[in-house]
Amino acid sequence: MKTPYSEKQLDTICKGLELEPTGLLRTKDKRFKELELSKKDDRSRKEWIRLMIDNPSMIERPVVEFKNKYKMGRPPDSIISFIEELI
Repeated sequence: MKTPYSEKQLDTICKGLELEPTGLLRTKDKRFKELELSKKDDRSRKEWIRLMIDNPSMIERPVVEFKNKYKMGRPPDSIISFIEELI
């Protein structure tokens, strides 16, 4: 990731996807395991976002934003239908 997300950007993405920050976590990521994290950990929204900022490899991607709407880019074909619906 060339330009890391800011706290505000990650919060906006989560809201746009209608997810809590834990919904954007890659739980199979090496760093997630090294930190011995669990989605069930008792952390605030802000704490989860800070963890993702400090460990961007844990963020699920790609996330596509088009016309202020958000979509997870997996599977890749879902991006095409997402954009077609908004055009």
